[in-house]
Formats: sequence, C-alpha cells, structure tokens
Amino acid sequence: MKKNISAMLRKCASLAPVSALGLAAGCLYMGDPGHIPPDASVAASMEGVRVELVRHSTGCQSTEPQGLIVEVGPGLEYPAHAVSALKADCSQVLNPGVEVNVEENAAVFDFSNVAEPGRFPDGEFEGYILNIVRTADAPVLILALVDLQMSTLDVFEGDLSFDGDGLAVNLAGMTFDSNSFLRIDLYLVSVGGDGDSSEAI
Repeated sequence: MKKNISAMLRKCASLAPVSALGLAAGCLYMGDPGHIPPDASVAASMEGVRVELVRHSTGCQSTEPQGLIVEVGPGLEYPAHAVSALKADCSQVLNPGVEVNVEENAAVFDFSNVAEPGRFPDGEFEGYILNIVRTADAPVLILALVDLQMSTLDVFEGDLSFDGDGLAVNLAGMTFDSNSFLRIDLYLVSVGGDGDSSEAI
C-alpha cells in the first residue's frame, strides 16, 4: 500500500493504550526503553514482514519519491549502493551510502561505508522513512526508541516519529562520517491473524 509520506510526517501517532506493555499515548520518544515490561504474548517481530525504505526531503517536491520494498530476513536488507540509488523527491538530494538493516526488533543505520564526511541539508525533513507494507498479518508499530548506548548520531525525540505503519527518521542538519551509527529499537504488536489482539491506531 502506498503511504502518503507528507501526511505521516505531520501526523502524531495517536495510540490506544496497550495495557500489556503499560504504554500511554504518544508519538515521539527517546531514551532507555528498559522500563517497558516485555510481554511475549503480544510482542511481534519484523521477521518476514515486507518494508519499504524511502529517502524523503521537504527541500522541494519536484518528483514522487520511489521507495524500495524488501522482505525482512537474515542478512542486510538495504546495502549502501541500494540506499544511494533511492530516487528522492528532490533530484539533487544528498543520499550518502548508508546501510540500513531491519532486524527483528530494530532499524539500524550504519554509515561505515561512507567514503567522505558530510552533512544533511537543513530543512523541515531530510532523512528516511521506513514503511511497513500493510497486510492482514503485518504487525503494528507502537513504540520506537533511540538506542542511546549504541548510537553515535545525535538523534533525539524531535527527530524521530512514527505511526502504526512506519517510522520517520529526520537527519536534517546532522553531520556524519564513517563512524556514524544509529540504532532504533522497535516495539510491535500482532493484529489480525489469530484475532486475539485488539490494539488500534
């Protein structure tokens, strides 16, 4: 399903309380997720889920961005050459060779293959959007938190947003080099399928 990227960026996720995880409504998060009690009965994984990576810029709206859809599994989902080749909505947009790996419960942005240091342009949004391709058994994203212990990029709560269908990572104005690294922990729940989860977005 094609997502309306601009709408996602403007929309704050309005989350129904998820009693099993003890979460309240919210849309922007950062910090240590250690206070969230795990509950294996509702937790879901990204394994086997189809996702789309989009390079989005609000610097101009000259073209329609073209994302790349893959199925999450063993190995690297988005190698550096594939990310660099993403067609953004600005033809002149900076698109460094970052590797993006989607793990069972995390999205990892690894800049170790970047040849030269650089800086994302200033603007409302310069970064990446990871959409969950909506199917009957696709999980719902209920929480996204920056792993501050592993990440070296200064991504904070105002730079990270999500709704049930995806995650937006705003890197506007951020400098990067081959040592830059960002890990975002993803918390998902199952919906549909077995019918025993009633969480709604």
